[in-house]
Amino acid sequence: MATKYLLKGGTVATCVQGSDAPQVYKADVLVEGNTITRIGQDIAPAAGVEVIDCENKWITPGFVDTHRHLFMTVLRGNHCDMLLSEYFIKMSWTVQGTLTPSEVAIGTLAGCLDALHNGVTTILDHFHAAHTPAHADAALRAVLESGARVIWAPARQSPPTQVFPSIEFGHEPGATQWQREKLRELGAPNAGKLRPDGRVTLGLAYDAIWQGPMSTHQEFLAYARSIPVSVITAHVVQGPQITQWRDGGLLGPDVVFSHCNVLADRPAPDDEMWAALKESGAAIASTPEDELGMAHGNPVALDALRRGVKCGLGVDATSINSGDIFTQMRFALQWARGHDHERIHLAKETAPFRNKFSSADAFRLGTLGGAEALGLSSLIGTVEVGKRADLVIFDANSVNLAGTADPITGVVFHAASEDVDAVLVDGEVVKRGGKLVRDWAPVARELKKCADDIRERWPEDKLQERWKKWYDANGAPVF
Repeated sequence: MATKYLLKGGTVATCVQGSDAPQVYKADVLVEGNTITRIGQDIAPAAGVEVIDCENKWITPGFVDTHRHLFMTVLRGNHCDMLLSEYFIKMSWTVQGTLTPSEVAIGTLAGCLDALHNGVTTILDHFHAAHTPAHADAALRAVLESGARVIWAPARQSPPTQVFPSIEFGHEPGATQWQREKLRELGAPNAGKLRPDGRVTLGLAYDAIWQGPMSTHQEFLAYARSIPVSVITAHVVQGPQITQWRDGGLLGPDVVFSHCNVLADRPAPDDEMWAALKESGAAIASTPEDELGMAHGNPVALDALRRGVKCGLGVDATSINSGDIFTQMRFALQWARGHDHERIHLAKETAPFRNKFSSADAFRLGTLGGAEALGLSSLIGTVEVGKRADLVIFDANSVNLAGTADPITGVVFHAASEDVDAVLVDGEVVKRGGKLVRDWAPVARELKKCADDIRERWPEDKLQERWKKWYDANGAPVF
């Protein structure tokens, strides 16, 4: 198996650290081991180097997903029409706690392969189904097997032991103890590296800030950082968590908050939540497609870019929406443009000369922006010498892309998974000739079997009955 590749005759399209403008230029790219070692014109292939013909192809960085629940691919399509509150009752507090380790494992593996197929090479996996040690072990094995670059962040939480008449979490004391021990067991031997080469690292998902005294959270997060975990991630939708984390002294550049729709339409540049993020170096993971559809609130990705707050994009879950970053880039960009245009129309302001936000802004969010949010911009996010070889090769002659002059606009507005000809992660080819290197058929068979089993256990009428019971008693709470 070749460990050296020469990507010959392609067009490189990449952001560059320290610049707001992406670069597009013709060049060969030499990959040796897991690293980009040379970029230039007319590089001659040496012995032992496999040449990949990139004429009429674009070479971009691998796309970075800063918020995904990989295991939920086993529930693909189940939540597309749900409100967030409905999803909590039907999925998070009902179906999720009944999933078996094998169902979690196949969902995680399929989720990783879905990402790679779409050119997503790096994923922050907020794994909130670590209900037992067996569930955690099964999910991690699937991540390691997939070949993706993953920050695997098991959640510090347990499933509810009761939903009606009020929600209770009776397993919390035991879950806290074994999850604490599991973090140390996995992370301590190799400083948080879960693969010796560092392609998979340990993170922590921590949505427990609303439970118990602040001192409990301060102690647990200090413990996790001592292991160390590479990233700590938490959901923020419309709640006060950002200031809670700030006031508890918990913020830092290793924190990634998902969604942050509470920040939308806050005009003051010194707003305390925005200021807390910028001053601490904490980041946002924006998932505009499901945020708009599930009533999270308005997306803030381009606001973050404008304010100098680190931000990347994410899919959230393929049970809710698509699994590619192309769609997220389009949603983020067009939402920001539309919202700006609406403001101008309502204020009867003079029409602008051009759009405030560009394709280059969206491309940055999907690549370098995501790498910065995850603290990985020294390794990935751009096509530059010395960076890890996480690369995507697009067929510029495809039905979707042929005739497009600019690869940046082409990728942001026209690309889809079928245009992704090849994908490399850490110098390993995981997609070639438009197909995954990993045999997808057996994965699909197991995925379908498990999905059917779950739907048989939880038919829609049964779930709808639970949701109506909750809604009639409580309404639709804002999270």
